[in-house]
Amino acid sequence: MSKVFLAIVGAAFLITGVVCLSQSSRALTSADKTTLSVHAGQQVYVHNCFQCHSVNEGEVRLGPSLYGEMKKPQPKKSATEIRTILKNGKGKMPSFEEKLTSEDVDNLLAYIRTL
Repeated sequence: MSKVFLAIVGAAFLITGVVCLSQSSRALTSADKTTLSVHAGQQVYVHNCFQCHSVNEGEVRLGPSLYGEMKKPQPKKSATEIRTILKNGKGKMPSFEEKLTSEDVDNLLAYIRTL
C-alpha cells in the first residue's frame, strides 16, 4: 500500500512540475521577448558590427556610428534600408547575407532601435 501511495504522490509532483514549467514558458510578456531580442541583437552587434561601427554618438570608425539610426521621430534609416544594406553591402561594407540569419537581423534591428 505504501508503494502505491508513494507512486501516486511522485506522479502528482511530476505532473505539477510539468504544468508549472509549461505555464512559466507561456508567461513571457512582449516586453520580456523584446528584452531578449535586444540582448541577442547586442551579441550580433558585438560579433559582427563592433569592429567597424560604434554605438556612441558621433564616433566614427571604418563605418558610421549606429547611434540614433532608428530613433523616432526622425530615424536616419528604416528597417528595410538596413536589411538591404546587410543583404547587399554598401560602399566598403560587405554583404552579411551569408553570415546573419533573418533572426539575427531582427534581433540586431531591435538593438539598434535602442541606441
